[in-house]
Amino acid sequence: MVVEEDLVEKICRENKEFKKLWENHYELKEKIQEFERMKYLTPEEELERKKLKKIKLKEKDLIMQMVSEYRSKQV
Repeated sequence: MVVEEDLVEKICRENKEFKKLWENHYELKEKIQEFERMKYLTPEEELERKKLKKIKLKEKDLIMQMVSEYRSKQV
């Protein structure tokens, strides 16, 4: 995800919902990476990994939408 770090920090300070999404996005990223480091996944683990990826993608879309809205208000 390509968003300037200073912009993210500014939005996080101003918007608690954004901050929560941003933090959760990176928690999901870490969990997914844990699964991907595993040599083999059980069917349950594979299902969980896919579920987490879908959630992460939805949150990423929300984050990008919020960033876009924030930028449009700043102009």
